[in-house]
Amino acid sequence: MLSTGIFLFWLSILVMFGGCASRSETALREDLYNEMQSLKLDDFAEKDEAAQALPETPNLSDYLEYAAINNPALKAAYYRWTAAVEKAPQARALPNPTVSYTHYIREVETRVGAQKNRFAIMQMVPWPTKLTTKSDIAVRNAIIKKHEYNAEKLALFFRVRKAYYEYYYLGQSTAILKDNLLLLGNIEEAMQARYKASEASNPSLIQLQVELGRMEDRLKSLEALRPAVAAQLNAAIGRDPNLDLPQPGSPSFDMPAIDEKELLSILKSDNPALQAAREKIQAAQAGKRLAQTEYLPDFSLGGSFIETEKRTDMKMKDNGKDPVMLTLEMSVPIWINKYSASVREAEANRKEAASMLEEKSNTLSADMRMVFFRFGDAERKYNLFAKTLIPKAEQSLDAMQISFSVSRSEFSSLLDAERTLLELRLMAERAHIDKAIYFSELEMLAGRDLRTPTR
Repeated sequence: MLSTGIFLFWLSILVMFGGCASRSETALREDLYNEMQSLKLDDFAEKDEAAQALPETPNLSDYLEYAAINNPALKAAYYRWTAAVEKAPQARALPNPTVSYTHYIREVETRVGAQKNRFAIMQMVPWPTKLTTKSDIAVRNAIIKKHEYNAEKLALFFRVRKAYYEYYYLGQSTAILKDNLLLLGNIEEAMQARYKASEASNPSLIQLQVELGRMEDRLKSLEALRPAVAAQLNAAIGRDPNLDLPQPGSPSFDMPAIDEKELLSILKSDNPALQAAREKIQAAQAGKRLAQTEYLPDFSLGGSFIETEKRTDMKMKDNGKDPVMLTLEMSVPIWINKYSASVREAEANRKEAASMLEEKSNTLSADMRMVFFRFGDAERKYNLFAKTLIPKAEQSLDAMQISFSVSRSEFSSLLDAERTLLELRLMAERAHIDKAIYFSELEMLAGRDLRTPTR
């Protein structure tokens, strides 16, 4: 049998090279566990009760929570991250040892007895830095998947917010048109009375009825659009698009003041796509270090013993004692051109990753500037419509109604004033929603919630 010392030797080898996870890997596993809890997943498998029901009157936070738990694209990104983390222990593990057995068909006769069987074990041990570098690459690839998961989550939340705001806008537009129809209906009743008293001309009444028909058709179009807009929100949160959703309540439009330079700074530090691109550079640099280790030899360590039968024809020292041997083998790296090509390949991969980071940074910075402009433009329009033009249009309509009631103005002027107020109210609501959507897009690009200040 192999001696106790040999077993301890092999044990120390296995512990040294197949040892504990790095701090980065441990942190990744903690992040995975925490995210697993938030997604209501257990042991990387979905619980049967995971799919929660929406409240009867869900708000935006309810939709976001539901989407985080049920959206299939986000789950797919999570499982890609999980699979990448599990590659790290595989990368740092030693190759399987080999065990061999030899039976001597024709026994080898020795002074201390006949040799009958040979038992051997061999373990290939790569150059030490090869395993640590492979593990480093695996961990960095897992970090990349983590950033890609975070990017998917940010994009999902933006889609949910956008769909929610559009659904809310549809309800507001419908309500504004209904108010406008009510106003036109009241004017029609007054004109019917005046027409019967011969105070209103028939063309004016017909013109009003035409306007009412246009408004009713516009309202029917919005009401017919409701299932399609609800389907967009259902799809975003991972729900059957055919299911009905209640009309959203008024969301919070409380948005802090933001500065473009500060946003660009946050983007460069927190955007997960840029974080992933930077990590790809580090992984490529580790790949180059791994390629450089190909110039270095690998070793194989082993032990063996030969079962020796005792001689019965005489007594002697060490009679029947099994010889025990240690073996050391070393690879000879002689294919220099192959290793040099591998190093050049790794360097090209590093340069590619660096170029992609620069391109991604430029593109996202340009996107951030454009969205910031649109956000500011929507804010300006909303303030103009809501605080300046709508109050004036309401005053104009009130004055026209009073003037028309005493027959001092043409009906066409009253109708123009009504149309102007309607369009301004719709444009103000559109600008208000656009502002919220662009702010959400800024959060997606920045890579974090801009409503909550960082410590």
